[in-house]
This record gives sequence, C-alpha cells and structure tokens, in this order.
Amino acid sequence: MSRLYTTLLALTAFAALALPAAAQAQEAEADPPVLRLSFFMCDLSGGNGDAINEEIETRQMPIWNALVDEGMVTEYGFFFHWWADEWNVGIYTIAPTLQAIIDASDEAGNRLEAQYGENAPSAMGEACPHHRDGFYTMGPNTSMDQETAAGGR
Repeated sequence: MSRLYTTLLALTAFAALALPAAAQAQEAEADPPVLRLSFFMCDLSGGNGDAINEEIETRQMPIWNALVDEGMVTEYGFFFHWWADEWNVGIYTIAPTLQAIIDASDEAGNRLEAQYGENAPSAMGEACPHHRDGFYTMGPNTSMDQETAAGGR
C-alpha cells in the first residue's frame, strides 16, 4: 500500500473515532438563546403613546403570552422611552433559535389577522412609520446560574 493510502486510511480511522466524541460534546452544550430587538420610530404626542401601549397590551400581549405558553418563544415584551433618540418604542423577543423567533412572528401575525382582520386600524401602524429589527446571540446574564454565568464549572 502506498504511503498516501496509509495516511488517508489512518486519518479516516482517526476521524471515525473523533467525530462521535465531538458530536456528543456539541449535544451537551446548548446554543445560547437569541434576542430580537425591534425598534420603532413613533410619534408619541397627544394620545398616540397611550393608544400604542393599549394596542400592545390588549392585542399583542395575549397572543404572545399564548406563544410563550406553547413553547414557541421564551419571552416577549415591550418598552418605551420618552426622551432619547427617535427610536422610541421597542419590542423584544427571546427564543432558543432565530428560526423559532421567525416562526413565532409569523404565527403571531396570522393570529392577529384572524382575530382583528387584515386591515384593522392600528395605532402603531398610524403613529410608527419606521421600523428596524436586530437579532443577537445572548451571552451570560443575571438570570443564569451564577457559577455558569461567571465562567465556572
């Protein structure tokens, strides 16, 4: 047998032994959760801020609470700021994967449309002409086990 074939055979045998161990190590380590931050540029003057708040609490939160209960996402919430930059309404979603957030967002949209109609008036739609999303991999946080969050074992 030539030296090349002997080397390839040895590498193949090594890979066959190493790959199951690598796969087991990956199975033991869960991927970190994903955070979506959606920012909106809204006109909060007059009663717009109150209308947006009410819309989120009465239309969106019940649907997202159900999606959390069903295990599609881990957490969903919103926040306002009244004095800073123009991106003044934020919505966050936390899930195990990016695909889980995308799937849950599609499902939430379907449920909103089924419940309120495709062209239902929307305080956010009227007062928030601009929107952007960002997706982030989460790092350690205060909700995690202290030893793990500190990098300990």
